[in-house]
Amino acid sequence: MKKLTTLIMTLVLTISMAALTGCGSQTEDPGPPPSEVINPDNSVDSSSDNSTEDDAQNENSKTSEEGSVLENAVSVRIGRDGRTDWNVNMYDNDAAWTMLGYLSDSGLLFPTYTYDEEGGFVAQSVRGTYSRDDETTITDVKAGELYLFKGGQLRFYFKDLEGADITATPVGYYTDTEGLAEAVQDAYESNLDDVWGVDVYFWITKTLK
Repeated sequence: MKKLTTLIMTLVLTISMAALTGCGSQTEDPGPPPSEVINPDNSVDSSSDNSTEDDAQNENSKTSEEGSVLENAVSVRIGRDGRTDWNVNMYDNDAAWTMLGYLSDSGLLFPTYTYDEEGGFVAQSVRGTYSRDDETTITDVKAGELYLFKGGQLRFYFKDLEGADITATPVGYYTDTEGLAEAVQDAYESNLDDVWGVDVYFWITKTLK
C-alpha cells in the first residue's frame, strides 16, 4: 500500500511539473509582434497616403527656395530605451520629402533588421515609391550619413567607411556624430535577445515645422 501511494504521488508530481513547464513556455511566447515591429512601413493608414504625400510636396514647394538642407528635420533616439535626442538634417530632395510625409510629430518606433558591423551601417526597407533622380556615387561614407538605395533600402552609417563606392540617394545626416558609433553598438548589444529579431530600434520624430 505504501509503495502504491508513493507511486501515485510521483505520477502526480511529474504531471504537475509537465503542466508547469508547458505553461512557462506559453508565457514566454511573445505572440505576433505589433504592427510597427513586424511591418513598420505599413503603420500609416493607407487612406491618408495621398494627403500626406501631397502635403509634403506642397511644403516642399514652399521650402525649397530656402536652401538645400532642411535643418533639424528629424529627431532620433537610438535604442528602445534611448534617452539621447540626436538631430538629423534632411536634404531637400524628393526621397527625403517622401519619407517626411510618412512621419509625424509623435515618436515612431522604427526597427532595423540589418546590422553590419564591418560595413558600419544598419538598414531597413522603407515605405514609398522613390525615383532615382538624385542618386549619385559616393566614394567615402562618413559616420552619421543616411542613404536610400535601389529597392527602398535605407542605410544609416554609424562609421566612416573609406572606399565604400556606393550608388545611392543621399537623404540626410546626423548633425552630431560624437559617440554615435558607440550608441548604435550598445543598442545592438542590448537587443541581441529581441523576440522579434530586431537588431536595433530607433525612435523617430519629425520636428520640421
